[in-house]
Amino acid sequence: MKSALKRSSRDIFNHIVLFFVIGCVIGTYYEEILCLVRTFIGTGEWQWVSRRGLLYGPFSPVYGIGAVLVYLLFYRPQLKFWPSVLLGALFGGALEILLSLGQEIAFGTRSWNYYDQLWPIFNGRTTIPFMIFWGLLVGVVNCYLYPWLEKFYQKLPLHSVDIICTILAVLLVLDITISIAASVRQSARRAGQPATTPIGIFLDEVYDDERMKKTFDNAIYIRE
Repeated sequence: MKSALKRSSRDIFNHIVLFFVIGCVIGTYYEEILCLVRTFIGTGEWQWVSRRGLLYGPFSPVYGIGAVLVYLLFYRPQLKFWPSVLLGALFGGALEILLSLGQEIAFGTRSWNYYDQLWPIFNGRTTIPFMIFWGLLVGVVNCYLYPWLEKFYQKLPLHSVDIICTILAVLLVLDITISIAASVRQSARRAGQPATTPIGIFLDEVYDDERMKKTFDNAIYIRE
């Protein structure tokens, strides 16, 4: 079993793309199903809400980034379960804090706030229980899931995997670029800045506030 640092550049690229997609999709549906259950318990009604982080596809980048970083930082054969849990808890908390701050600075919005939950820290950007959850998740992923995925990956036709991962990477870059541009334009629109370029006009027409709210249902605008 190789560590991430000892792989070929092709394998590292493919793993990054695949783990990013897997993390994004699993994280998105995890949050949407969790919200569905919470809403039913609280109101008795089934209500499916979007927890996507990009305009196209069931992708929540915070989970994708987390999956990739876990692979790059922690996937080492010599790293055992409980050290993985400890490092994963610190990693998960730091990741949520940094991404929350980055979103707030860049777009003036916050997609999560745990201030009313148990043991929140850093103004509700993460919590101690969520850090513990991150730690256990990293431990399971690093010691059990990634080794299994590695064995499965080795059985695939690598030429086909290269093509698929390249296509996925291009589509993800386009999706991320459009999503960021639309979010930046929405922030400017809320600040009363009219569109003065063809791109700005296009973004206002195609990705208006109604569409952005429907896609990023949990994003709360906080910038005055």
